[in-house]
Amino acid sequence: MSTGAYWPAGHTSSLYPSEIPERPVATVRWDHQRCVPLDRIPTRDKPVLLLTPVVVPPVGNDPTDDRDPFEILGQTISGRDIPIRHVPYTKNRGITHVHETFIKMARAVIFVITHLTGTDGSLQLGFAELVARKCESRPLITLICCDLAGRNISSTQFRTMVQIAGYTNSDLLVAAALLLDGSSRPTVPVDSGTLAPGASDAEPAWSVCPWVAERDLTEICALWQACLPQQFHLSVSALGSLLKRDGYALHYIVREPTEGLLVGFCAAYATFADSSDVALIGSIAAIIVRAEYRGQGIGSCLHDAAMNRLHRVRGVQRLHLGTTFPRLLPGLTADMAEAGQWFARRGWPVNAQGHGGQGGLVSDWILRFTDLTGVVIPYSGLGFRLCHEADAHQVLDIESRPPATTSHGFGWYDQYARTVNSEYISDIIVAFDNATIVATAITFIPSQQSPAATDLPWPGSLNSRIGGVTCICIRDQGGLRDTIMACLLYACYQTLSSRGMTGMFVDGVSDGDQVLVSLGFQKWAEYRPVWREMSR
Repeated sequence: MSTGAYWPAGHTSSLYPSEIPERPVATVRWDHQRCVPLDRIPTRDKPVLLLTPVVVPPVGNDPTDDRDPFEILGQTISGRDIPIRHVPYTKNRGITHVHETFIKMARAVIFVITHLTGTDGSLQLGFAELVARKCESRPLITLICCDLAGRNISSTQFRTMVQIAGYTNSDLLVAAALLLDGSSRPTVPVDSGTLAPGASDAEPAWSVCPWVAERDLTEICALWQACLPQQFHLSVSALGSLLKRDGYALHYIVREPTEGLLVGFCAAYATFADSSDVALIGSIAAIIVRAEYRGQGIGSCLHDAAMNRLHRVRGVQRLHLGTTFPRLLPGLTADMAEAGQWFARRGWPVNAQGHGGQGGLVSDWILRFTDLTGVVIPYSGLGFRLCHEADAHQVLDIESRPPATTSHGFGWYDQYARTVNSEYISDIIVAFDNATIVATAITFIPSQQSPAATDLPWPGSLNSRIGGVTCICIRDQGGLRDTIMACLLYACYQTLSSRGMTGMFVDGVSDGDQVLVSLGFQKWAEYRPVWREMSR
């Protein structure tokens, strides 16, 4: 997360110069709400919101690790099947209305403070006090990651407080252990996976285990490139940025037991559907197996391990064959007929038509600006502009809109919320009729670290000067949908062209093919998303 100003790193080694403990120690200073350990808190179908400051990684962490320092805290908690929504806050923006929306959806809130001295300390305490008010009756755990000496913090305002010396990986593992078990002995969640029910006795008993990014990523990328067409190849860094998702990722691997060669990988996620519901979507994003090891039950083992894990994640109500965001593949591609049959044998309604959104196709499109046709864009009567803060409420009001031109709409709210709450708010194009916003789209530049750019890799994989467009949303304006879409796409073209782009990639469109073709777009890929309800 790189939005806005951040706090400098804490220097853990200077907190207790004369008495540094042999290993980190976490302490419950007080717990008037009786919410430690976390399993005391009811309504486990709702997420725990983790609010953390955007900070420089502390001294003591691996200097080559560029992840959010608090990612390990969210991952460890979510490893106990406690859904976590991790949302950073920054020095210059503080707690916004987007954070408040997430608070209202949460079963509990963990608010992290890294500084208690000087201006930084005053800012973080002020934000903590605001969150305490917004939590109302929700449990709020304030996690202090610095020295408390000399600080007079009210147990009335902050009714549960946990303290740790710093926020290195070791510190946060100990804090997670305390929050999960009531003790400060760090544990690492393990899920061994299972074999497919009824698997042949002749098949090897493949061992399925959770992936470890630092160990497995390079081999996974090589396997990805060996198994998927050239069109979908990604670099190690690009694939890693999509797979490393705190609190969302549920990936598994299989290694050959003798030589340790990585022979199979399953990418799976549990993500939020929208803003008004705490229901989660479970996604089987990809299952890939090394060619010479296929037909030996590895894919089945990976599939069943991921499905069993998703069944244990509270709140998952629907399963998706494909991904919402981060976007790997939205569904089965046109050349995956054999894979479709494989999934059909495992209960996926691959051939269903017209039920629950089944059977529809979504497509990615690309336009080289030199191919833009001279077609006259019809007059829509609307105005178009870059989004600004005063538009935020209407832009985030996604749920009141009818289905739009992109597939299903799941994951849109997170995309819009993260973009609105970042320095990239002007990446959103809005169409307005007087004071009412009637259409929106998110544009992005691959070289930047905007929320959409980090979730959609394909424009950047094609060319650094191919911009992106996603989450096109259009209210029904009396049969003017095609006209509005054409005007909105033209506004996106003007914006991206003015920023030095020579083309644009439009993600996951399920309607409006004629409009796109008329403007000079070419279809880049076509997918069939497949959905099934979670059976308990």
